[in-house]
Amino acid sequence: MRLTAHRILLPAAALAMAAAGCTPGSDDAAPAGQSASEVCGGFAGEPGAASALEAIAGKDVRLTADRSEPDEVLGELRKAARTPQSGKQRMEGIPFCTLEAAGDEKNVLTVTLREALAVPTGEASKASVTAYSTGRLATSSDLFASVYFTCRMPAPAHEIVLDAELERADENEADHAGIRDEQITLANAAARHVAAELGCAGTGLVKGVPAKARP
Repeated sequence: MRLTAHRILLPAAALAMAAAGCTPGSDDAAPAGQSASEVCGGFAGEPGAASALEAIAGKDVRLTADRSEPDEVLGELRKAARTPQSGKQRMEGIPFCTLEAAGDEKNVLTVTLREALAVPTGEASKASVTAYSTGRLATSSDLFASVYFTCRMPAPAHEIVLDAELERADENEADHAGIRDEQITLANAAARHVAAELGCAGTGLVKGVPAKARP
């Protein structure tokens, strides 16, 4: 009787595994996370951006963006463009894209968007940053990049200045030649993505990889 029961249980187990879409020793399960060109609405899918993100996160590293709030970003910026300028206060940055490596949850970088009350003066001339030609002001340093740009949304909204800020995590050890170029490329790509979603005109944002600004 015991032998008969054993023979019945084995096919049942095989059927359960087939229903779950796997077989013993199968390595075909889809990896967790997304590719560099897919995360956060695919903002890094444009030319140069995906390779820049891979250079920072690691080649073929799968990424998660669970702590990102892209819809909140768009909603708050639309609200800002309809709020009278008088009495405005500095908006806190909203996480458009917060990336972690899938599996070990190692922090990679965060891109935030906010309305800026003004474009800072003198930032591009600082010795600690590299300036780039995109938007109103674009700079990149060792762990940080920022792109200020103008956004004119359709009426009744008024023109506002937005700031896309990228901060690379301290635990991300992707320091190498060209890291500043990669950071500004991603910040610019995020700015272009949000500007397109908002219907911004007059941004001055360039496609692809921004060129270094001439002194």
